[in-house]
Amino acid sequence: MSPMPATTLSSSSTTAMPRTLALLPRPSVMALDAAYLCTALPVGIVTFTAVVTGLSLAAGLAITIVGLPILIATLWLCRLMGDAERWRTGWVVRPAPRRAHRRWSDDGAWSTLKRAVGDGGAWLDTLWGALLLPLGIAGFTVAMTLWSVALGLLTSPIWYWALPGDRDSIALVDSTALGWTLLRVVIGLALVPVAAWACRGLAEGTARAARAILG
Repeated sequence: MSPMPATTLSSSSTTAMPRTLALLPRPSVMALDAAYLCTALPVGIVTFTAVVTGLSLAAGLAITIVGLPILIATLWLCRLMGDAERWRTGWVVRPAPRRAHRRWSDDGAWSTLKRAVGDGGAWLDTLWGALLLPLGIAGFTVAMTLWSVALGLLTSPIWYWALPGDRDSIALVDSTALGWTLLRVVIGLALVPVAAWACRGLAEGTARAARAILG
């Protein structure tokens, strides 16, 4: 009876090996996640301000004819902001969402108004512009807090000597002794994967929500 070929066992054992989890995402992924979360706050301030101001003016002046062009201008601006958000979402998830071609009629002001108000995609762009501010606050806070603490502790031996030495209430925070310094570095090193994967999950979750609304 001939023995089983070694190549068969080798190939089957290779395919049966479990995939190992990476300790950290790729550096480019971590950079894009942090950039996506940190830029969400200033972008969200702009979009939220534009949405609230434009719709409030349009609603307040709806009794006059002035409110109609303001509404059209607001929806048009929200479409542009939605396009910018689609591009920014592509930093994190692929493929990036793309706006469907929605042409507003050139057959007169009334036709343009009807098509603009009936453009569901423009209203979804408007919705995301309003939602981006609270999401941006959460993402910015998490990213800045986690990365500041992790990198601050990790690099503390470089700059910690410059802090005032007139208080020593909490040794881990205030002491410049070698033991406490090394402990801060270890804690910072342990927090780097926490910061990286927390930002990865938050950035991808926010980007997927953007793709669901803007796509």
